[in-house]
Amino acid sequence: MPTISRLRWFSFLGMCAVAISGCGKNAAGPPTAPPPPKVTVVKPVTFPVQKYFEYNGYLEAVATNEIRARVKGFLNEVHFKDGVEVEEKTLLYTIDPRQYQANVAKSEADIAKAVADMASATAQITLAQANLDRFKASSSGASKSEIDQAQATLDSNKATFKVAEANKAAAEAALQGAELELSFTDIRSPIAGRIGRTLVTKGNLVGQVDATLLTTVVSLDPLYVFFDAPEKDFIERRREEQANPTATTSTPVVPIQIGISTESGYPHAGEINFRENKADQATGTVRIRGVVKNPPVPPGNVRGLYPGLYAYIRVPNGSEQQQLTIPEEALMTGQEGRFVYVINPEIDPKNNVIKRTVTVGANVWRRPEGKADAPPGWVLNNPNPVPPPGPPGAPPAPAPPANLPARSIVAIESGFEPGDQVIVNGLQKARPGSPVTPDLWNLVPPPK
Repeated sequence: MPTISRLRWFSFLGMCAVAISGCGKNAAGPPTAPPPPKVTVVKPVTFPVQKYFEYNGYLEAVATNEIRARVKGFLNEVHFKDGVEVEEKTLLYTIDPRQYQANVAKSEADIAKAVADMASATAQITLAQANLDRFKASSSGASKSEIDQAQATLDSNKATFKVAEANKAAAEAALQGAELELSFTDIRSPIAGRIGRTLVTKGNLVGQVDATLLTTVVSLDPLYVFFDAPEKDFIERRREEQANPTATTSTPVVPIQIGISTESGYPHAGEINFRENKADQATGTVRIRGVVKNPPVPPGNVRGLYPGLYAYIRVPNGSEQQQLTIPEEALMTGQEGRFVYVINPEIDPKNNVIKRTVTVGANVWRRPEGKADAPPGWVLNNPNPVPPPGPPGAPPAPAPPANLPARSIVAIESGFEPGDQVIVNGLQKARPGSPVTPDLWNLVPPPK
């Protein structure tokens, strides 16, 4: 190889080496690490929290009435549709009334006859009294036998009057009974509530041997709720009542909250109005009864509760206590139990994520579902809403909302350290021991 060609070859190799050694280097210096992921954090808020006892129970109607035929006869009419709500004194059934109308007419005739007999007896008494007075006042001197006969006639007429008077009273009593039986041919609901299906249809004979059961009616508002409280809870509650000077009755008014299986939380309020007078030795529980209102809810006027449904019940346990609260979406679950991710700038200025195992207390608040007119609740407030950066030359993006509604707020009984800030958004980006870029929001309770 000629010398010049050899030199050109080595020069080419040197240029390649320089190019290869420069690959991966930035003209401005070594490559920079990506910034820590951005997460939303809030400080736990101290809030008065009410603890509760929680139980399972069932709903039951306050009043249940069996509708029975009290008189014998053919069923002429059924005046309701199965399963509808009826008002008190609504006409339900009609039994053939003709026999009982005849009994009423006969009793009225008996009364009229007795009245006529009394009038006739009164006239005879008046005549007999006049004859007796005339005999006694006669100047010719009536015989003693004539006077005795006139006296006997008077007494007999008075007795006839008393018989007629007794017959009138008996006829009036018979009329009352006949009218009562006639009234039983119109069968009305004794209470307001929901009626069941009819057990006897039109045209059947009822009341032949006994009072035939026709249907049932159960009241809907209010309803009872029954549940069993363990002895420990019952004793704890009794001690609190003994320490409360306002509890002067044997069964003080205790508020309760109720929910059913399809509802979120405990939307129905009631109160305890009865507790059993002894504990059940077999189960170690005390039967408790509460009462809850169940009005129809517009627009469909459908009642939220129904007799016989399974119910969740919670009863206040003591008075309110100040506790730390956080959004429930910040909670996670692992083998060690419930935990949260936090940062604590006071002890770690680099904002490395810390895993805190916590003891969760009562649910403080839950956003109502599907209620546009719900009162204001807890919100997450962004104190510095900054629009996200857009591409060059594009119009500025709108600023993010300053307030976002929280879904649920829970109390934390233990596990936090002073200065902890809880990660509520961006949990998938956070890892214990790794730094994050915190965006501090405010957790704001509803106005009082």
